[in-house]
Amino acid sequence: MADLNGLVADWGQMDWALPFSPYKVIFLISWFFLCLYSVRRSDESPLILNQYRALANTAALFFGPAVLFVLFVVDVVQKIQAGKLAWADLPKYTLAAVFRTNPISKARPITSIGPSIELMDAAGRHFADVYAQQSSGRRTNREILDLTERLILEGLQGRATDILIDPKSDAIYTVRYRIDGMLRVHEEIDSKVCNAVINSIKAISGMDIAEKRRPQDGAFMARTPDGEIYFRVASSGVLGGEKLAIRVLDQTRGLMSLEEIGMDDRTQKAIRNIIRQPSGMVLVCGPTGSGKTTTLYAMLSNMNVQERNIVTIEDPIEHVLPHASQIEVNVKAGVTFASSLRSILRQDPDVICVGEIRDAETAAMAVQAAQTGHLVLATLHASSNMAALVRMMDLGVRPLLLASALSVIISQRLVRRLCDACKGPAELTQSQINYCIQNNLDQTKIFQARGCGRCGGTGYYGRIAIMDVTYMDDKLRHTLVSNTLTPADMKQKGDRDFFATLRRDGLAKVLAGITTLEEIKRVTSHLGG
Repeated sequence: MADLNGLVADWGQMDWALPFSPYKVIFLISWFFLCLYSVRRSDESPLILNQYRALANTAALFFGPAVLFVLFVVDVVQKIQAGKLAWADLPKYTLAAVFRTNPISKARPITSIGPSIELMDAAGRHFADVYAQQSSGRRTNREILDLTERLILEGLQGRATDILIDPKSDAIYTVRYRIDGMLRVHEEIDSKVCNAVINSIKAISGMDIAEKRRPQDGAFMARTPDGEIYFRVASSGVLGGEKLAIRVLDQTRGLMSLEEIGMDDRTQKAIRNIIRQPSGMVLVCGPTGSGKTTTLYAMLSNMNVQERNIVTIEDPIEHVLPHASQIEVNVKAGVTFASSLRSILRQDPDVICVGEIRDAETAAMAVQAAQTGHLVLATLHASSNMAALVRMMDLGVRPLLLASALSVIISQRLVRRLCDACKGPAELTQSQINYCIQNNLDQTKIFQARGCGRCGGTGYYGRIAIMDVTYMDDKLRHTLVSNTLTPADMKQKGDRDFFATLRRDGLAKVLAGITTLEEIKRVTSHLGG
């Protein structure tokens, strides 16, 4: 018994020190999971070429956070050098890189975006309900839905006017956004995944997903916290797969005023006087994407809609105008500009807005309406104001009728606005300095684009129009009626004068700090001079 008591006493006095430290165990477990996380981030990083990805993943498995730190530093340096990241945004970018679970890469993982956007077809059916009928596999459906919604949402957040999805190769598709008139590559996606995305968009747009070669058109809408946004979709078969072009009709941005689109005070006053008149014709000219429809909307927003019956014909309707009757062109249903204009004349209109004069019948009816007590606003594809007159005559409108109907012609182009958050004094080249001296331009008032997080590193945010405005005075009417100039001479003279006026308006906006010399040169260099 004594031996047992002694054994118990010795047992209680033993040193129970563990052969390993619990802190070391915690450290080893944490390091193990950090290494696994590092392998995941390394495998998704666009900074590593595919042929070296296996080697990088092996290094990440052993050295863990050290590899993450190197990748982060390289990413930051590249973004700062490319102007895509400002020093002031570095702390915010660092926090986002530390706490986000899915890093930004060329082919970003599919993530759920929450209730920020809800896609629906033209009939108001939800995206998930429409797409569920076209594919199988619940998990795959959800991932494709999330990816599609994210691409649309990020396009809206980036102020994109168009979203293009097209094949880069047999294995890769590119997603590009047109922002401020310039295309930017947003993301590259595996072809199998992107084909599913294309099919989902075609399904919600009411298009046949089995038809991949014949061009198709469709439409869908999105519900956001700011309101409803509409999309026009066009598909076509191209080399390497199928291309999708999505036009964004964002009505949540609101209408722009005459001042916001770029008109100076003198032009604004003249235009307001013209659109108060009971009859006449206003033509807005320019190529596709030059802001013609936006200018028409700015004019319509200056009218008293309570006292005037306003009817528009558009393709498509880009903004909903309160107290205006808007007709959307639908060629398949027989609703064309000409047929709609013919029916409008029987609806006692005061103001008629024609989205585009495309054919002889529409041109003749628009001019006739302007002569019979209606105010007609219309757009026309023409290179200059005088070229617009030649174009109308080519469509069969007699010069005498044109001279009596027209009130004003506006030709315009769009230039990018400088980003107010990062623009700075311009560092001019010697040729630019000589140009400023020759044209008596104050060099201290000229700014240049720099780039920051707000503008996506481009240095530009938004666009503004530069314009050439021609009023139909007695001299121009006499030129039209007397046929003193041939159509070819009129177009040549008009293009030459148009270039000078457009350049002059552009330089005025450069001196006001709105845009840059490079933008004016980019937009007007193809016009000659």
